[in-house]
Amino acid sequence: MKGFKQGFKSNGCFVMDKDLRELNTDDICRFKPDIILGYDYGFLFCDNEELKKFIIENKEKYKLVHYFADEPEGKYACVNKPHLYEEFKQLSGVYSFMWDREFVDKLPDCKFLPLAVNAKAYRIDGFDADDPVYEISFVGRPLGDKRQKILAALIKKFGNKLNIFSYEKHFLQSLDDMKEKRLLTDKELDTYKSAYRGFLTTERELAKVYASSLVNINITLQGKSGLNYRVFEVLASRGFLLTDDMADIERNFIVSKELETYKDIYDLLDKTEFYLKNIDIAQKIATIGYADVYKRHSYTARAKTILETVKS
Repeated sequence: MKGFKQGFKSNGCFVMDKDLRELNTDDICRFKPDIILGYDYGFLFCDNEELKKFIIENKEKYKLVHYFADEPEGKYACVNKPHLYEEFKQLSGVYSFMWDREFVDKLPDCKFLPLAVNAKAYRIDGFDADDPVYEISFVGRPLGDKRQKILAALIKKFGNKLNIFSYEKHFLQSLDDMKEKRLLTDKELDTYKSAYRGFLTTERELAKVYASSLVNINITLQGKSGLNYRVFEVLASRGFLLTDDMADIERNFIVSKELETYKDIYDLLDKTEFYLKNIDIAQKIATIGYADVYKRHSYTARAKTILETVKS
């Protein structure tokens, strides 16, 4: 939402950024917005029934826009409120945008709009001489079979070259999962434990890790064809990205020129080994990817699309 705030401002809009738990009808009446933008189900998360009723009753006056970056029926979009999916479908005259084209038909009058990045927030001008250089990095929740099998394979192949950045509770859960699923031996589990590097809290911290990693591994958790935030963030940081082969990759980027993809675990291991041995090629790809994401995948561009849709 910080990115969208910047994007709308760059399009000449006045923006009020308000935590839903603190928002009230007086705020809306004073600001007199043309658009009320929400992430996923937006204002429907609110426990203030008076506020929800006010927004719905005035949806012709204040255009309601919802941007979905999660599967509309999934746990991340609904957050323990599965009824929101059906409730949202009953709303008329609402503008909704979906990050993954495979889910556009799940919601009425929904349009496809990819994720984006605030490239300026991820731009790193330089590093201290004693900044660490990471050989292989993974940033995100190390949870779920897909991610854990890949991370286990990386540990088996590359040992302590792997670095993992996540919430501590998610990493500890993954450790328990690895034991239960017997994905790693006891010795490999010790190596996996040592791969944990903590949680990154700011865009600058993320950008420094992406830019100083020889290979950034992305393992998509949600969606069927769309690209997750990690794709745009790594490229905006001038980092080299090796990501799973999603259908929308080739619609947005030139594979092996702006980023690299893998089709399965074996392909991932082979390409990781290749780029670790050919750092100059990886860095050239990272530089070209950065130029493209900065030009075409900004929140300014996404906000412009939303404004044009609402006005049409």
